[in-house]
Amino acid sequence: MTNSVTPTPRRRFTRSLALLAGGLALVVAAPVATAATASAATTTTVTKKITKKSSRTTFHLSKRTQTHGKTAAKLRTTVTVGSKHATGRVVVKDGTHKLRTLTLHKGVATYRLPSSLKVGAHRIVVRYLGSSSAKGSASAHLVHVKKGTPKVVTVAKEYVGKPYRHGASGPKAFDCSGFTRYVYKKAGIKTLSHSSSVQRHQGKKISRSAAKPGDLIWTPGHVAIYLGGNKQIDAPRPGKTIQVRAIWQSHPTFIRVSSKAVSA
Repeated sequence: MTNSVTPTPRRRFTRSLALLAGGLALVVAAPVATAATASAATTTTVTKKITKKSSRTTFHLSKRTQTHGKTAAKLRTTVTVGSKHATGRVVVKDGTHKLRTLTLHKGVATYRLPSSLKVGAHRIVVRYLGSSSAKGSASAHLVHVKKGTPKVVTVAKEYVGKPYRHGASGPKAFDCSGFTRYVYKKAGIKTLSHSSSVQRHQGKKISRSAAKPGDLIWTPGHVAIYLGGNKQIDAPRPGKTIQVRAIWQSHPTFIRVSSKAVSA
């Protein structure tokens, strides 16, 4: 004969609580396990940090002083990354003004500075733009640009020592207006009349303070070419030769025939 025990109400209640607690434990344990798994996955991710190498930029100029309007300095730049030639580009600047972007070939690029750079000092900067594996770098040098000599003056000085001869217009001999006429024509400025009185009206009268080398200096019966300061070049008179000398005229008139005559 089997004995059966009928659970009391209190026992049934206790058992129900136990089953309920077990179920809750399962529900709570599931997300905790999931979070732990995610955390473990995260810690296995490796972040690779890329460190860029340092570069070195240097450049050489064929000359540090150039003449406005004449052949300018040539620039040669070299960029290295460690012991190797750099690849990529460099930018050349005049101060903050960009002049040119160059592509490196075996770490080298060349460039001729503009001949039109203004008179004065210029800070030329070459900056390496860098790459995915190398940092940028820069180097700088000063370039001085001096004022050029107008072609009229250059041509005129070629004939120093040639004799004065009345009515002559070169190239072996000259009178005063024949000399200025010949020089202006050879310099490609303008064909002047072979008469000093007519040349007086073939340009614009300017003040002495505004006069520049290459302008004409006129007085009744004579004409010369202004060299700046208190100098002129002219064909003086019979028995003399073309020469550079001080301005001897008391009240000369300065004539600007063309802006080309005074530009370098």
